[in-house]
Amino acid sequence: MGFVALVGVTFIYHQFSRVESFNWQHGLGLIGTLMLWNFIEYFVHIQLGHKKKKLSAMFYKRHTGDHHTFFTEQLLVPQSHKDWRVTLFPAWLVLVTGLISVGIGHIIALFSAPEWGYVFSAGLMMGYLAYEFFHFCDHLPDNHLLVQLPWIGHMRQLHRLHHRRELMQTKNFNLTFPLADWVMGTFYWESPKTYTKEAMQNKYSAK
Repeated sequence: MGFVALVGVTFIYHQFSRVESFNWQHGLGLIGTLMLWNFIEYFVHIQLGHKKKKLSAMFYKRHTGDHHTFFTEQLLVPQSHKDWRVTLFPAWLVLVTGLISVGIGHIIALFSAPEWGYVFSAGLMMGYLAYEFFHFCDHLPDNHLLVQLPWIGHMRQLHRLHHRRELMQTKNFNLTFPLADWVMGTFYWESPKTYTKEAMQNKYSAK
């Protein structure tokens, strides 16, 4: 996680530093990019993570086969540092995200001022880092300080419901903000439940 954060934040800083005079129009462009990322996040999650396809078989196996088998609604928290390997994306993916962002940014710059390409590429990386950060928080213990923060706690509950067996293929695919879930009709909410230590231990024992 530290490597991903370092690379991602450095990339974002570098891209924004190339914008000579950031103005409100750039701000709107950044918001638009983050909204676009929200739908990318949604469709990648549902189309690659929850639908078995030949070209994305490895992604499907890692997500539905490993992640959703290992973590359930009652059992969200890794028991050791090794368990995080089925929670977060491989660290090298932040480099791929950066390359894709720069590539698209260059295409945008061909048809507009270069600053728009920098803003767009920075926005995509911000979305990627937000995804990783929120997913990291989703699997922290219930009493962790970050989980107590209102929006993180809200998104964590939505993700917990997504890990319910009967909901994982149809509900709550966003991790950062449920915009696409609302638009696509896949948003689902229930108030948090209390999961006893004994019940969670039984779940672990069953595994």
